[in-house]
Amino acid sequence: MPISPPERSVKQELARKFAEAAVSSMIPVAGGPLAALCSVVIPEKGQIELEKWRKDVSDKLNDFEDAIRFISESISLSENAATLGRWMSEKSENAYSDSFDYESVEAQFPEASTTELLEAVGELEIADMIKLSHVLGKQFHSVWPLPKLYEVFDPIVFNVSPRDDAAVIAEKLLASEKSLSVEETARELGWEVRRINPALAIVGNFIAPGRESQPLDSTYVIRHMSLIPPVRAKLRKFVNEVRSGRDVPSQSH
Repeated sequence: MPISPPERSVKQELARKFAEAAVSSMIPVAGGPLAALCSVVIPEKGQIELEKWRKDVSDKLNDFEDAIRFISESISLSENAATLGRWMSEKSENAYSDSFDYESVEAQFPEASTTELLEAVGELEIADMIKLSHVLGKQFHSVWPLPKLYEVFDPIVFNVSPRDDAAVIAEKLLASEKSLSVEETARELGWEVRRINPALAIVGNFIAPGRESQPLDSTYVIRHMSLIPPVRAKLRKFVNEVRSGRDVPSQSH
């Protein structure tokens, strides 16, 4: 029996978030606030086929539910993998040091067969959303969510975009002449640890080695950050392109 999905299909939840973004502005692109979601929604096709797919989505937006069904069919994740990913996003306490052992995953989805669970886990690992730790005698010991998992599922679980949040933090860092305290920034924004950490992981990809202080505990991904001129320019480009929705690489090193 498949992993039991919640009342609404998780793939349709992802499709709905994508369609809502398309209605409010334009069809999301890789580089905008929903970049990671785009990576599992937009089909891997040639440019001509991709443009046709975009046009089909635009044409179907007049019938919103039809558009959701069409987008849902394009999502590369199975319903099982999407359900498992959503569950980990929802249950994560700090989006940094969380892990889920084999027994807790198995207990959460008692109706699923071992094969179904392993295939769902495998899909998420291939999609760079999780990493696994292993031990003798088990298929895996623990599942560790990676930043991309939060980028994909936080928009439907918490209605926030970690990439959008990253742009907010990046703007504060760019406006600072000295290092930026993450704890003070979180307090100023009113963000809990669970919200700020996925955004910190994204901004951290841009920070030059030696310009970030690693955490002394498991609270924040980064404690302090400062910039050098080349990174400042790249971070400004990141902010501008997230805001405009154009494509931008997410790594700077």
